[in-house]
Amino acid sequence: MRVRRETEPPPMCSIWDRFNAQVMERAKAQTEALAVERQIRRRRNKRSNWTTERQTLHEIGALIQLRHSGACNTDDGEIYLRAALPSLITKAGGFDGEDLDQDVATWANRMVPRLDRATVNGCVEEAQQRNLDKRLWPNATELGTLLQLTVPERESLGITRFRPVGMTSRQFEKYRRERRAAQEKARRVAKGSRPREQSKAQLKPWDALGISRPTYYRMQKAGMLPAQIRDRETVSLRAGTKYLQPITGQSHLTEQTAPGPARNASPNPTVSAVGHTPGAKTRVVPVGHARALPLPEDGVFEHPDLLGGGEWKQINEVVTAYDGGVLPEGLKRAVRDAQRVRQMTQQAVADQIGISRPQLANALQGRFGLSRSAATNLLEWLAA
Repeated sequence: MRVRRETEPPPMCSIWDRFNAQVMERAKAQTEALAVERQIRRRRNKRSNWTTERQTLHEIGALIQLRHSGACNTDDGEIYLRAALPSLITKAGGFDGEDLDQDVATWANRMVPRLDRATVNGCVEEAQQRNLDKRLWPNATELGTLLQLTVPERESLGITRFRPVGMTSRQFEKYRRERRAAQEKARRVAKGSRPREQSKAQLKPWDALGISRPTYYRMQKAGMLPAQIRDRETVSLRAGTKYLQPITGQSHLTEQTAPGPARNASPNPTVSAVGHTPGAKTRVVPVGHARALPLPEDGVFEHPDLLGGGEWKQINEVVTAYDGGVLPEGLKRAVRDAQRVRQMTQQAVADQIGISRPQLANALQGRFGLSRSAATNLLEWLAA
């Protein structure tokens, strides 16, 4: 008969020891991971060890270089040393740092070589007394007053650790806001934005036209401003050389563009030949009042190829039979060829016909038709 042995449970101290060992291993692994991350970050950023003390010393050195074109050989050296001592002491690890005397002496010999050893030691003792009074570190205003920093010096050197002399906190905040606004304005101008001084809200062009502001924007949306009309009259495409005379450089009279029947906007809404156009607005000419004008006796011709290929075809029958609705294929080609020959944009053609550019584009694509009034204006423009 076997006797069952009863095992004793492990003591509690051993359980807690294992738990503490696991916690310590986990903390050690986290510490090593953070150390590796810091090394990687330090490799990526070469200025990772750049501190506020180094920044202050750098700005004081730049100010000395600007004012004295090198090291300071005047009586102002003691002022620069007093301003730099807090940063030198903090960088060396405090007054008990082993390299404090060497760092202060090195900086003084490089920046203010005229100061003797006794003056440097006196400045260090004065800094110790300020440290006992808990006022070792001067604020930005006190540093600016001590160094007599001016606004041009601060802006030219890009100083950020101390303020210009004679500025209160409120004045300095106002100065910062104005400087930030100027920087943002320069950034927007560099990107191509229009400055606020040149905006319509500041220039108020509606006063020069003798109209109100809402009327100005309504005319701008409708394309009825004088500047927009002049832009439409000016050909924005590159001038072709096919129809230019080789000597005079002038266009032949037979190829010059004749002005079309410009119409004034009318508030009467109309419907096209096949119903409402999606997104349509008020039409220009009322429906049902205009009739097709007679074409020239010699006919209107279609030019299928501007490069000289193809044949000339008469389209009198197609044009005469059209009185509204969907455009025939021959009429579509005639409108497109006339637009290319006359070197006009689609917007300019739509303005002379008296319709919107999307309505003309839909008509040329065969999506919608034109009313009788628009058809009459189209034929008149084509025959001009």
